Amino acid sequence: MPSIEIEGVSYRNRSSGFAVRDITLEIPQQSFLALIGPNGSGKTTLLRLLSNALRPQQGRILIEGRPLAEIGPRQLARRMAVIPSEQYFEFPFRVRDVVAMGRYPHIGRVGRMSPQDWEIVEHALKETELGQLQGRTISDLSSGERQRVLIARAIAQTPSVLLLDEPNAHLDISHQLSIFRLLRSLREKNGITVVMVIHDLTAAAAFCRSVVLLHEGRVVKYGTPGEVITTEMIRRTYGAEVLVFPSPLGGFPQVTYRGED
Repeated sequence: MPSIEIEGVSYRNRSSGFAVRDITLEIPQQSFLALIGPNGSGKTTLLRLLSNALRPQQGRILIEGRPLAEIGPRQLARRMAVIPSEQYFEFPFRVRDVVAMGRYPHIGRVGRMSPQDWEIVEHALKETELGQLQGRTISDLSSGERQRVLIARAIAQTPSVLLLDEPNAHLDISHQLSIFRLLRSLREKNGITVVMVIHDLTAAAAFCRSVVLLHEGRVVKYGTPGEVITTEMIRRTYGAEVLVFPSPLGGFPQVTYRGED
């Protein structure tokens, strides 16, 4: 059974017209999938449709064989974790408390964390190497550290699907590599299906197993990085003069461009 099925989904913004149009995709379990495309191509809209933040105006989405529209918020939170591109905390929560928020969909009416819940929180802190930071407030952390906290919270949720919107935004190269390697490890160890919006085409090619290229709200190509991220495809959809060649550090597609006219 696929992890996610998207069947003829369309969504139209009142002001700007169609954001996504007639999208049909089947995402296997344990995928590590990148949504790429130029600005305004529908990437974030599609991610919001997958998370149920938006409802399709046509078509339907199934999560593990069940229509998304029929899954309640609490049930969905047990299956799916979402990390938006930007998230702010108005209160100085400790790192450990933020990670523990991931257990809320699993807590009963009493509202108390069980010893097993705290074990899951500890595991999430260990997986993300946040043990030494768990007593600090999230507002005191760097962008890379905060991103790891949000991923730890998602791990504590024990989802089968993880959605991320630009997880490498505002991070330096070291923190970007750390986040991508962590996500790849989660997929391999925990069998999570990872779907993320990303602008860095080379990073998408290096870490993701499959890529969906969107343009003007439609799927242009869905396949492996080598099949999707090509010189011709990127030039045509992005309107940019680029060259794609095999990276000397792994053979994945690497995108380069001229610095001067």
